Amino acid sequence: MTGGGSGGHITPLLSLAQEIKAQQPDCQIIYVGHTGDDFDSLHARAGNFDFLTFINAGKFRRYHGNRLAALFDFKTLALNIRDFFRLPSSTISAYRLMAKFKPDVMFSKGGFVAVPVGIAARLRGIPIVTHDSDTVPGLANRIVGRWAKVHATGMPAEYYKYKKSTIEYVGIPVDERIVKTTPKIKSEACKQLGIPDSATVLLLSGGGNGSLRLNQLLLSVAKNLLEANLSLYILHVTGRSHEQSVKQLYKQKLPKAEQKRVIVQGFTADFYAYTAAADLVVTRAGATTLAELAIEGKACLIIPSPFLTGGHQLKNAQQLAEAGAAVIADENIEPDEFLVVVNKLLADDHRRFELAKNLYATAMPDAAAKLATIIIKSAKK
Repeated sequence: MTGGGSGGHITPLLSLAQEIKAQQPDCQIIYVGHTGDDFDSLHARAGNFDFLTFINAGKFRRYHGNRLAALFDFKTLALNIRDFFRLPSSTISAYRLMAKFKPDVMFSKGGFVAVPVGIAARLRGIPIVTHDSDTVPGLANRIVGRWAKVHATGMPAEYYKYKKSTIEYVGIPVDERIVKTTPKIKSEACKQLGIPDSATVLLLSGGGNGSLRLNQLLLSVAKNLLEANLSLYILHVTGRSHEQSVKQLYKQKLPKAEQKRVIVQGFTADFYAYTAAADLVVTRAGATTLAELAIEGKACLIIPSPFLTGGHQLKNAQQLAEAGAAVIADENIEPDEFLVVVNKLLADDHRRFELAKNLYATAMPDAAAKLATIIIKSAKK
């Protein structure tokens, strides 16, 4: 298995590894990651991997938006040129790993580390299975996918340009601890976080690395939200690098009594405990996060990032908007407008119920089991 660069690539691998072991207990699973990726923060759940190894793969940095501006981004160009020359050495490293372990199948979740591993698998004649979470396949899987026997997908087949006979729509594997939120589960999550059962809970998260924009939006309206909703508690997952600055700003902006109704966390490997407690979630449109929230059945206000490659978050959000499964806001939403939207959703239990119900209808909780079956079948062939 390979995939890395972000939690969105790695988290599904952890659940998938557990499911493969459940279906085929005597198999061996090797994880090939990129040196310096997010795997360390999730290492406690890595017990189903028999061997972990990391290679220094290159990365092609692309961003959605103005191509002319990107052309004159000399720092990014220099990094891309440097990393291009890492590809041969990382491919050799991956080829040696293939020779050592002699795998029956190679699985790619995407991320730039998948390219040298995929090339090595192709050179050694090892069957390849890929999985794309987003409606827009990543560049790594588009490169490796030209040799894949199966393209498993997180979204319906019509979103993908792969050969239709190779596509298997399975959904997105998520943390196996995530289940539909019941009143009992919500109560237990609130208790774990030190929040009263009677509280209304707003959660904001911009993903593992956080979102400066989302952090700023919530900070600008938090005082008004807490004053207008006396039972409100705020859970703010900031991203690792933003935690201390956000905590300091809350201290400056809020009276001490209201500071007690705000919980700030930089990053947590138990994100499901935070989402379980929430009545409303403000989030980006990362596919894995949305898949988790769908299984839990959560009302969401989604602010997709317009800057990521291929605009994939915009397309993820559009799909949910068409299904009436989330409220979508623009990246450039003004704080006053953001405050109005959040207040309306917090005050409207019926609207939140409808959003949660429609999002839950999109859930595919058996995605890991389906994908594990495909991988095992490909290996046996």
